[in-house]
Amino acid sequence: MNPLPPKGLIVALITPLNGENRVDWESLRGLIERVVSYCNALMVGEGLFGEGFSLPNPLRLELLQGSAEMIWGKKPLFLCPTAGTTEETVDNILLLTKALKNYPDQDSLFWVDTPLWYHSNRKLPQFYREWQEYTPYPILLHNNPVLIGKRNCTLKRTNIRTAVLKKLAENEQIVGLIQAGDLKRTFHYQRAVRARRDFRFYDGDEGNFLNSPSSSGVVSGGANLLPSEWSQIVTASSEMSEDPAQNLLLLKQSQKLRDLCRVLQENPAQRLKAALHRLGWIQFAKGIDFAQETYPKGEEGLIDFLRAHFSLQTPP
Repeated sequence: MNPLPPKGLIVALITPLNGENRVDWESLRGLIERVVSYCNALMVGEGLFGEGFSLPNPLRLELLQGSAEMIWGKKPLFLCPTAGTTEETVDNILLLTKALKNYPDQDSLFWVDTPLWYHSNRKLPQFYREWQEYTPYPILLHNNPVLIGKRNCTLKRTNIRTAVLKKLAENEQIVGLIQAGDLKRTFHYQRAVRARRDFRFYDGDEGNFLNSPSSSGVVSGGANLLPSEWSQIVTASSEMSEDPAQNLLLLKQSQKLRDLCRVLQENPAQRLKAALHRLGWIQFAKGIDFAQETYPKGEEGLIDFLRAHFSLQTPP
């Protein structure tokens, strides 16, 4: 039996960079320390908040291995090895499996793969059956049509087909799905995997979770900024308090998180980094695809949010 990933709050960590576009390890360590007590697992190298698909592959491997050294033993670790081609993705898995094989508590590591970034739906179940030859660690699939839509190539589909997911769920090494698509497709996916009673089904869209929480939990980038608030909401989604005052507090927290979702919607990595830099939590606000800016131009919503919730003065 493969170990199951934890339910609850999964924080998709941003990737802080220094002035030379290398990983800013000091900032990353500080960020991990701020969120680790609030979450159930940490995700590294994710394609949207973590900018994983924009990072050069050698830098991404450095990020994944270095983060594992920081996080191992503190919380379960979700590593994202997805690359631009099938061959490169497999190479990443082989290299990381070898690098991490002597770490203790091997049951705390899970791959998160976004297959449609480099592979079509065709023969996808067969491809994942071959993973058993490459690595012993369980797999979480990531379905994110918005992210796939940013790929600079013509694809027939931006979603994993429901019939394909049903076949994928027969592979016991695949233990869950992070679903960031529309709710109608989510219902179809849930029916497709119902034969797997322990199959994890995470919301990959924070707004969807706030509207209709999934039973397994949520992958949150906003928790880089508001880990305590996200932790409270995720915990409350499984058991509502009978205390009216507590419920009112959670309602206010929920509205704060909805506001943050709207602020981050267009350029989540850039806006999160700008906010974290302004708060002094990371040294630089830059990313691979954007230059350093304390506040991205035209981001009045971000400015207003930070002023309202972190008592910051209006920037010049």
